[in-house]
Amino acid sequence: MSCEPETGRVLASFRLAKAEDRLAHAYLLVGAPRGAAGMLAERIVALLYCTAATQRPCGQCAKCAQAAAHTLADALWVEPQKKSRGILIEQIAAVQEHINLTAFEGGWKAVVLLFAERLNREAANHFLKTLEEPPAKCLFLLLSDQPAALPPTVRSRCQRVVLPAEERFAGSELRAAVIAAMTAIEGRTVIAALARARQVLAVLKQVRDAIEAKVDQEQSHTKGQDEPEASEEIYAARLEGLYKEAVAQLFYWLLLWQRDVLRQVVGAGAAAAGAFPEQAAAIKQQAATLTYSAALANVYTIEDMRWQVEQHLSVATVLERGFIRLTAVVPEDRRRTPRNVGQATDLSRFERDAREPNTE
Repeated sequence: MSCEPETGRVLASFRLAKAEDRLAHAYLLVGAPRGAAGMLAERIVALLYCTAATQRPCGQCAKCAQAAAHTLADALWVEPQKKSRGILIEQIAAVQEHINLTAFEGGWKAVVLLFAERLNREAANHFLKTLEEPPAKCLFLLLSDQPAALPPTVRSRCQRVVLPAEERFAGSELRAAVIAAMTAIEGRTVIAALARARQVLAVLKQVRDAIEAKVDQEQSHTKGQDEPEASEEIYAARLEGLYKEAVAQLFYWLLLWQRDVLRQVVGAGAAAAGAFPEQAAAIKQQAATLTYSAALANVYTIEDMRWQVEQHLSVATVLERGFIRLTAVVPEDRRRTPRNVGQATDLSRFERDAREPNTE
């Protein structure tokens, strides 16, 4: 769905708050950092610096163009860069230095944190001090689609803006891949399971190729701005970060499929009311072949698959083994209990990490 109308309404409220001199110093934009939340952040930053006589941001002036390109001298954009994909204390030190410098334009200083939930503990503690005593005319925008992962002390110092749900990177392709894997290939044999895994892996490869093309294009715009070694590290981190997001989105759809099956097994609602209403018949048919414990074990299997990927096991290996556990006939007493089953019994932790922005 398009988030443009809702984003426009939110921007209008920011425009009014600025005109009345009542902007807060920090906002938590709950949404996709490279989707609706990122687009809104660019427009809010442009609002601060736009030179148009009326209806700011105009989207046409040089300052609006710089805001969209993230090149404004007074606006600092921060995102995970290292292979750990965390926002580190060194980056927060740069934030503190940035906001304490005199503004080039003599007005606002802005800081945008993408994937703010990835602040590590030390960085979060230092950033908290900055949020508690911000300089005048300083605006912080924290972008996250996993706000529950932010420290409560940081969340409490930000005004919360929840944007409408939207699919993450390649979400529709991965959703279609899950549907195809669960319905297009029949059978509950090891061969059928491996075929399902390979079908999904083929889609993941297409997604990765698209990500590489996207990052290559971004890299061409910044060529020569970094040292070669640093540039390569940033490129690799950016590529892996986006790919990990896509893999996380795949597990999100796999979880929703297994959740719909489990709901059908326990009679918790019509299949048409789940995440895959168009596949209600297939979900009912699958549910009819499973006991409650088997359906719940399949949910745990998805959690365990994601855990294994987080431990840097090969995605291909994890998917192949996982689909065998999901679809091949395995006696229930031989099903392996996931390592983190105690934390995921009600699906809450997984869904908190993977859900769409407005489903809190």
